[in-house]
Amino acid sequence: MNDYENPDFYSRKAKDEGYFARSIYKLEEIDSRFSLIKKGMKIVDLGCAPGSWCQYLSNIVGDTGLVVGIDYKKILVTAPNIVIVHGNFLRDYNQAEIMTHGPFNGIVSDMAPDTTGDRLTDCFNSSDLVKDALRFSYDHLKKSGFFVAKIFQGGDEKAIFDEMKMAFKTVKWFKPKSCRKISFETFIIGMDFTGKPQLSEEAEDIMDVDNYSGDMPW
Repeated sequence: MNDYENPDFYSRKAKDEGYFARSIYKLEEIDSRFSLIKKGMKIVDLGCAPGSWCQYLSNIVGDTGLVVGIDYKKILVTAPNIVIVHGNFLRDYNQAEIMTHGPFNGIVSDMAPDTTGDRLTDCFNSSDLVKDALRFSYDHLKKSGFFVAKIFQGGDEKAIFDEMKMAFKTVKWFKPKSCRKISFETFIIGMDFTGKPQLSEEAEDIMDVDNYSGDMPW
């Protein structure tokens, strides 16, 4: 069921304002809170379908900026400053195509796994997507760049948070008001990228072990 088949306030607002999905307001809230997106920037939008984040980004970065969006689902948005890659972000050849437009000032990800109905499995699958996006960002973000990713609460959030603290000067959790009340998603934001972290073998192992309870004491 899509947003318009089960409309709430934000779904109706998105339709009235010409956006393809209610998720626009999540990114808008994040940007309003942390002032990330500026005119002239180059930004990658991972999991961009149907295109509402690309719409928002395109309006902000303007004619001198560029938005590169990727998804294997149908993408509706078009604009002169938007490049669309149709396909799975996890495929090397699709990442290579994205890389031809880099390096980037920001990488944002609204990617989510195909849900199984088992919350624990879905949460760890979500964490895996964030790790994949992070690994990409380490090699293709400009210094002082930013990273934003959706993540389901109940997976490897703590390990991801700790790793990001080694790569960004500031790391924050933020749950926009526009998230549905029943959703267990939240967003992790890294600001002022300093460089790819040097991880120990032990730290690399932690990123792959299902050993986190899902509690978020921080």
